[in-house]
Amino acid sequence: MDLELLEPHPRRVLEAFRRGEFDGLEVLGQADEKAFFELCMREGMLEALALKMPTARKREEVPRWFILAANLSLKLHGEHAFLALDRVVRCGGLLSALNPALAAKHLDPESRRVMLECTGFNLKNHYDRQSPCDQDTLRKFVQDVSAAQWQGWFNGAVQEIFQAHGFFDPEGVFVGDGSYLFVPDNPAYEGSVVMWFDEHNHPVQYDQLTPEERQRAHRERCYKLVSLLHLRGKSYVYAALAIVPGNAHELPVLYKLVDDFVGRVGPRVLKRLILDRGFIDGARIAYCKNVLEVDVLIPLKKNMELWKDAWALSEGLRWEPRIVPPPPKPPTPKRPEVIERRERTRQQTLARKKAQEPPSDPATVLTASELCPIKGFQWAEADVPLHIVALRETYADGHQDRWALLTTENFTDPQVFRSSQI
Repeated sequence: MDLELLEPHPRRVLEAFRRGEFDGLEVLGQADEKAFFELCMREGMLEALALKMPTARKREEVPRWFILAANLSLKLHGEHAFLALDRVVRCGGLLSALNPALAAKHLDPESRRVMLECTGFNLKNHYDRQSPCDQDTLRKFVQDVSAAQWQGWFNGAVQEIFQAHGFFDPEGVFVGDGSYLFVPDNPAYEGSVVMWFDEHNHPVQYDQLTPEERQRAHRERCYKLVSLLHLRGKSYVYAALAIVPGNAHELPVLYKLVDDFVGRVGPRVLKRLILDRGFIDGARIAYCKNVLEVDVLIPLKKNMELWKDAWALSEGLRWEPRIVPPPPKPPTPKRPEVIERRERTRQQTLARKKAQEPPSDPATVLTASELCPIKGFQWAEADVPLHIVALRETYADGHQDRWALLTTENFTDPQVFRSSQI
């Protein structure tokens, strides 16, 4: 078996570039991109996703599977402009994954240039093709389909196909989110609105601000992105999304996404839904639990009666230390003794410097983190049993930070709500 070993040597590479000593360039990740598309084609996912794609074309000269693959390739390279297609095709790994009869890429032994041979999908070109289709074909295909149709395809058919391939994590943890998308102040952005924001990009009412606050406020044209995120280990993926005007309330939009998602992929795929305070709605929380079989975890607002009742009850209950597991350490390979000695010396130096630092502000030194589970709450707005986990953190100066989590999950161990999920 032939082996090709690669060793990174940035300084030598830069020096060779300055002297002009290179035959060609290979973008980092080309092999990964090739493997990605080969897997998608082998598993039939690319074809299945493309068959469900919306289109305005009456005659499809370029198959939808390639339209989808080309758009994915652009995104893998971080490109948002269709004009970048020729460059991405030349330096990426998409062509290498295609049938050689359709497209091929090789290094010419005489000119030492990367040569492309693309037959394409029709006979309309009078010159040699640089890619299987023109970038304008991609642009028109995407532009002629409405945003609502694209969102409907992603939230519906895409998620069904993902579920058929066992995509979703068995733990079933999802997060609902709403965030603002700023765009240039151009009314051509259909459905966008102009709003005022403070220095932290929180929406504000300009006429209610003080003169000092108005100095820091800024005016932005925006949309609102409402998304349902699926947690997979330390990463997340989009399970559903909706783009609405910036002044639209995200609460009904998010719960509609949840309802549609469960209807598409079936029950018990989405098991726990984590939301923030902006999504508190008793009737919808009860609907998630009773109808969709989804447990909701959401922080309480301090002005709610449930918050006040929980903290009043917690005074007479037992509190327990909150256990936050340390992040897993990556395995450390065995190193030569000389490297081990250097590392020990470095750690001693860091410890000595830390000991010489001035003492930390007592208001920032955490001395205790505790929680108190309280079961069996009733809320008139939610026809479902509710449970609360009260949490408090005590600092060296004596002050406490307190918050409370409401959940429809009848948990047995309150420690299940790890910091990574709160």
